[in-house]
Amino acid sequence: MDKYANNWNELVFEHRHKEYGAWLLRYNYPFYLTVAASIVVVLFAGGIVGDKVFREKQASESSTRVKKIDYVDLKEAPPIDRIELPKPAVAKYVAPKVTEEEVKPEEEVPTIDQASAAISDEIIETPIAPAQEEVIEVVPPPPPPAPEPEPEPVPDIIKDPEFPGGMDALKKWLGKNLNYPSMASRMGIEGKVVVQFTVDENGKISDAVIVESLHKLCDNEALRLVKSMPNWTPGEKNGVKTRQSYKLPIRFVLQ
Repeated sequence: MDKYANNWNELVFEHRHKEYGAWLLRYNYPFYLTVAASIVVVLFAGGIVGDKVFREKQASESSTRVKKIDYVDLKEAPPIDRIELPKPAVAKYVAPKVTEEEVKPEEEVPTIDQASAAISDEIIETPIAPAQEEVIEVVPPPPPPAPEPEPEPVPDIIKDPEFPGGMDALKKWLGKNLNYPSMASRMGIEGKVVVQFTVDENGKISDAVIVESLHKLCDNEALRLVKSMPNWTPGEKNGVKTRQSYKLPIRFVLQ
């Protein structure tokens, strides 16, 4: 065991074939691991150093950037015209002259009261005729026309749908075609079932439903009776055939 103390692969592959590649892979694994770790370290260090160098380069370029200014030939400015200000006038003393002519006295300026009195004297009073009173006659408006009486509504003339031959024929037909459920008969069930249905313009029956129930057996028989009825005479509204609903009570009475 001492000869395999420093080489675990030799111990694992003892008395085994080494030509299939597994032994070689295990043997070179420490070397490949070291190389890979070295490459990763070098790339990481290179990235840090490269980023630092790039930032320093940008900072130096921004600080040493020189702005180039193109100058053009400028013409000489035109001369400014000198403006001479006029000299201030100097008051000269004029000696008074002595004359023998008589000096006329100055006219006195009238006061405000004297001027208003003079103006009021010149105003000519004009007589003003008294204003004539205007008489306004108020004419009341004509009364509104009386409203026309509304025509009285004509009540609709409605005729209900009818079984062929009238109610007597309907009772005979129900008594002839009613099949009393045997189970309901044995249970002693009797009473009334109300069926609502629609009779269209052609007298056909549709939309039959139970609106007043007695028992499920009797309800089903009542629906069967209504659905098997012949066409009815359709209902009318103001002489026109219309679609109307109808409620039919069907009685179940034990004999």
